[in-house]
Amino acid sequence: MSVIGRHVSALRRAVRNEHGSIAVTMALTFSVVLISAGAAVDYERWLQAKQSTIAAIDAAVLAGGLALQLDSQNAAGAILAAQKTYAANIERRLTVMSDTVNFAVGTDNAAVTASGTAKISTTILNLFGITSLPLLSDSGMELARAEVTTGGPGGSNLEVAAMLDVTGSMCDDGAGPCTSGVKFNALKAATTKLVNIVVRPDQSVHTTKVAFVPFSTRVRVAPDGTGANLMKALTNLDSPLSYWYVDCPNATGGGGSETGLPWSCGVPVTAQATNWQVMPCVTERFINAGSVFDVTDDAPGPGKWLNGHDGTRWPVSQDSTTTPFTSGVGAVSSDPADQWNFSPNAGDCADIYAGSEIVPLTSDKSELTAHIGTLQAFGGTAGALATSWTWYMLSPNWSGIWTGSGAPAPYSDLTARNSDGAPKLRKVAIMETDGGFNVLHSWKGQSQQQISDYAISVCNAMKARGIEIYTVGFMLNTLPASEAAIARATLAACGSDVQHFYDSLTTNDLETAFNQIGVKLTGVRLTR
Repeated sequence: MSVIGRHVSALRRAVRNEHGSIAVTMALTFSVVLISAGAAVDYERWLQAKQSTIAAIDAAVLAGGLALQLDSQNAAGAILAAQKTYAANIERRLTVMSDTVNFAVGTDNAAVTASGTAKISTTILNLFGITSLPLLSDSGMELARAEVTTGGPGGSNLEVAAMLDVTGSMCDDGAGPCTSGVKFNALKAATTKLVNIVVRPDQSVHTTKVAFVPFSTRVRVAPDGTGANLMKALTNLDSPLSYWYVDCPNATGGGGSETGLPWSCGVPVTAQATNWQVMPCVTERFINAGSVFDVTDDAPGPGKWLNGHDGTRWPVSQDSTTTPFTSGVGAVSSDPADQWNFSPNAGDCADIYAGSEIVPLTSDKSELTAHIGTLQAFGGTAGALATSWTWYMLSPNWSGIWTGSGAPAPYSDLTARNSDGAPKLRKVAIMETDGGFNVLHSWKGQSQQQISDYAISVCNAMKARGIEIYTVGFMLNTLPASEAAIARATLAACGSDVQHFYDSLTTNDLETAFNQIGVKLTGVRLTR
């Protein structure tokens, strides 16, 4: 006879004994204590298993959500990550009699959910007909859901401008031109991964827009033979143009290396240009008679025109007013033009190849990834120019230039809050380069420190407007020590803080940096 059976028999005998009231009380008390003790044991086992199961589910859906962050198209990979994490986290759980917990990815590829049941068998309570206890309620309220959110865990709209180094040093020969190479392929792969992480499939709740600023000696704003209207809006240069200019048919030297090559004109000849197209590329904006570098995000216009291909303010004067030059305009053969902003070759740009033009803000992932494939590397490193243009792509002051879906949202959205308390909008600049900034006015081999100081001034002005800046140095350790020191100091100063600067020494480091930035610009939120 079992222990319980003996106590029940004793209870019955005590009840039959009319003089056994004390015995009855003792038997009842002992049985209640026994049942309570058994229930306590089973309760502890149940609670332990329940907590372990819920914690494992939470960890699993978060792991699946992180996998979706890194690759929103790989639902199977996200489910596998959740399954593996769940299995690892229940290894030390008490043995259960059943577990049907499983995981799925939502149709929008933006969430990982858990479903199913789990039960644990009882020990003492089993003697009273209670054979198992459920670890998860029928309502499923303990089952977690991990949602991938834009702009961080609280969800924010996101505008990202990525400055991409497409200079000759990105090529295997260090000069270019090239469309591939160890460093250049790594940049293309890392940028593609960043786009896939940041631009979520569902844009209905929170929007994500990304802009590209490829740069070398200049910034290209349009393909060859196009962009006349945009160049007019940026520089006030009219196209096409006919004028007299100085030709150098026997010129020697030149090239697109970081420091340039000795160049000689030979015997100059005055020639006439007929209906030449504007070169669709720009250089740094300088204002005032003292040629002061502009550190604002003011829209182009009188007094604020950008420089064209050659780095001068022709055909308006050097001080950016609307007064034309009194000489050097190329109106007659005796007065050849003092500029190099037009070309007979469909308006091609020097040192910034076709396919490397800017892309205004867009949420079209196909357009972004396709453009990455067209990038070509050549030329020097106009870092201050690129930094300014990264700001221009995010600035609402440029909404007259970038229209439609490419128009940046107002700065006021950076301080407004959504229902979850997160910022309504985050504006983010990502600055990547593999070299010291050494080009100014389209001229190579200029003072790295001066150009870096210009870039830092622009960064500080951006941060003052609430723009977050990530900086990525790529293989800066391959530079001469003095150049590397200035480059690191520049990128560290430009970043929002020390955690926003990535010193990537290898191609793997570059991919890791872009992955980490992408993860920081999105989020995984656990809900039930």
